[in-house]
Amino acid sequence: MLVGEFRRSNLVPSRTHEWTLWAVAAACILHPIEEFTTGWQAWARPALGIVMPSAVFIVANTILALFALCMARVGWRRPALSLVIPSATLVNAVFFHILPTVVQQQRSPGVYTAALLYLPFSTWALVGASRDGVGWKPIAAGVTGGTALMLMVFFGARALTSA
Repeated sequence: MLVGEFRRSNLVPSRTHEWTLWAVAAACILHPIEEFTTGWQAWARPALGIVMPSAVFIVANTILALFALCMARVGWRRPALSLVIPSATLVNAVFFHILPTVVQQQRSPGVYTAALLYLPFSTWALVGASRDGVGWKPIAAGVTGGTALMLMVFFGARALTSA
């Protein structure tokens, strides 16, 4: 093998769909920026019954982004863990942005990144895991964990609001 051939073969990206985990992690950085700059906090009180101070919003979303980056690095070695974030962001996109926008007939702050980033990349991560040979049990565990995470965040925020 020639040195040039060796180098070219090392530059070929992996043939898996693990890259979608990195796209979801990037979306976890962009989505809260859209939410914060378009008034999600003011919208969330009447729409979802949540009061979220800016400091809590920023810290929580920073933790989410860091966790998403860590889980993207884990990839398919621990798919039950790495698929938690794509599952949570999919639930977030559908139930906390797209459906409220349709039902209220008013744009939910964050709906653009939810629809254009979370929805496709999160779905692609789950489908890609399956296509890459990840079994249904770790995928189901990731979906269950992500759904539970999103529900805990939602109900936890509502409980703190009413306290």
